[in-house]
Amino acid sequence: MAGFAVYTSQYGPVRVDWNDGAVTGLRIVTQADNAADGPGEPTELTDLAFHELERYFAGDLRQFTVPIAFTYGTPFQQAVWRALLQIPYGETRTYAQIAEAVGRPKAVRAVGSANNRNPILFIVPCHRVIGANGNLVGYAYGVEMKRALLQLEQRVAQGTAHVSSRV
Repeated sequence: MAGFAVYTSQYGPVRVDWNDGAVTGLRIVTQADNAADGPGEPTELTDLAFHELERYFAGDLRQFTVPIAFTYGTPFQQAVWRALLQIPYGETRTYAQIAEAVGRPKAVRAVGSANNRNPILFIVPCHRVIGANGNLVGYAYGVEMKRALLQLEQRVAQGTAHVSSRV
């Protein structure tokens, strides 16, 4: 079985897709997409995924526990997405480091392309990948949101404060 559910978040509608007991997609959708697709059907799994996402945004969750599965993508893309899961909370890696991690050190651009196609945003932390010079480059929801997510994680990881501000 497969399905989806849409939840209201502080950043707009969040769509959680699932298949056979695992989250297969997570993204913020436009109001128009939400209206076209409808609300879907919430399940225990989608409720858990959204609850964990809200806790993450509030600075109360460092590690997602909801089961995920990659149901599409090339073997290379899936390898990149699995490598992203290994980046610790509050840390970053460069595209070159991810290319090294998947055994394709010259495939930096391909890593960027795979990162861009990440189907399970936030849980698979593509926002933790930065340019070689430390610049924040490319993010589905814009560089400002990427910066805010990284700053949130760094504050929480350093234990400087509980954060529940908007990103």
